[in-house]
Amino acid sequence: MAEVHVIGQLVGGSGFPDNTLFCKWGIHAGSAWKLLAGLSGGQTQVDSPVLGETSYWCHPIDVHFATKGIQGWPKIHVQVWHQDTFGRQELYAYGFVHVPTSPGHHVVQCVTWQPVGSFREQVLQQIIGEIGRAHV
Repeated sequence: MAEVHVIGQLVGGSGFPDNTLFCKWGIHAGSAWKLLAGLSGGQTQVDSPVLGETSYWCHPIDVHFATKGIQGWPKIHVQVWHQDTFGRQELYAYGFVHVPTSPGHHVVQCVTWQPVGSFREQVLQQIIGEIGRAHV
């Protein structure tokens, strides 16, 4: 079995409407992959920077996989959340990146996109700060 080690960190996030942010993350891999060590997901602390628009998390990631093949190569999924002064949490964006396939030092930026609710949900969010919810 081949083994893959992923060692790195979630540095931070910027370019969001507010900068009091935290991140929920997870590493997802195919069925041929087995997690040998480390956590497959977690959450950073809330950073509320005084200067600048970047929230820094510097959250460590250290996982060790074994695999029978390269199908289902690991991806890192992120959700960027905002926490307001009342402790309410709102999903700002989500995205994913593939773990680099070559060994070495890599700087990977994750482009995110924002969920958009119905017109009613958007109006309520602007007026009273109601958080949008997924409909199943």
